[in-house]
Amino acid sequence: MTGPLRRPRIEGLFSGEGLRAWDTLWGDGSARIVVQNSYVTVTDGLIRKGPSEIRAEGLYSLGYPRHDDGEEINARVRVNDRDLDSLRHAFELDDWPVSGRLSGEFHLTGGYETPLGFGAMTIDDGVAYGEPFQKASASLRFDGTGVRLDGLTMAKATGAVTGAAYVGWDGTYSFNVSGQRIPAERVAAFAFPKVQPSGLIEFTAAGSSTFADPRYDVRFRMNSLSVAQEPVGLVTGTLALRGTEINGEVEASSQKLALTGTGRISLERGNDADLKRAKPQRNQIDRQEQADIAIAECAQSSHP
Repeated sequence: MTGPLRRPRIEGLFSGEGLRAWDTLWGDGSARIVVQNSYVTVTDGLIRKGPSEIRAEGLYSLGYPRHDDGEEINARVRVNDRDLDSLRHAFELDDWPVSGRLSGEFHLTGGYETPLGFGAMTIDDGVAYGEPFQKASASLRFDGTGVRLDGLTMAKATGAVTGAAYVGWDGTYSFNVSGQRIPAERVAAFAFPKVQPSGLIEFTAAGSSTFADPRYDVRFRMNSLSVAQEPVGLVTGTLALRGTEINGEVEASSQKLALTGTGRISLERGNDADLKRAKPQRNQIDRQEQADIAIAECAQSSHP
């Protein structure tokens, strides 16, 4: 400890076990630190919890907001294999429905609650909105009110999802994504063992709302769909999530089948549903015969 007694400079090696902050257990840590002017400068910072590591260096304010209006953080943080659930809780993003193992590097400046900066991340063995995926990656831009995820890429079985997203610190979000060649049998929403659908899915999705009242729209196309190993053909449709209710319509067409349907499914307890479908027609020949009969009947009725 050096300098004036009222405002000393404290330099040393810090270590601790079971470190907790922001209602989150971070693990065991150590760092070389310098404390001065209500800042702590960290070098060789390391926090371990299980297999995960967080390495940090830079300037951190010991309190905020600061009376001198100085920045609260100017630091680089490297994360390896950290569970995303605990990080979401630390930054009050519990409603963000994404889990997995996070790795990445981030450079943050400005305020603790309104950071600026950039970075990149990957998430392994993740789950987003109830849907598992193998790996996701994106570059990050922190703008003070939230974080933008650019160049978002997500691997799902043999397919991929690409797009962009924004997550606001106030619980808002927006996104637009598209998916290609995703096997239906690997999609959690189509996990019906007795009549397991199979085929390749393509889709586009976009939404903008709050995590407390989610809203998004999906357009999808399923090529060469089979249900319980019975071929169905091409299936297209739309889905719209509004809060706790999904509305949608679907159309299936092949040489053997033409089917349309609409419906509503509640996501609340009880899962109330209201589904309707049009009567299927057997094949294209039957439809042509019915059309010929209708035309003939109209022609006859037009003569006195």
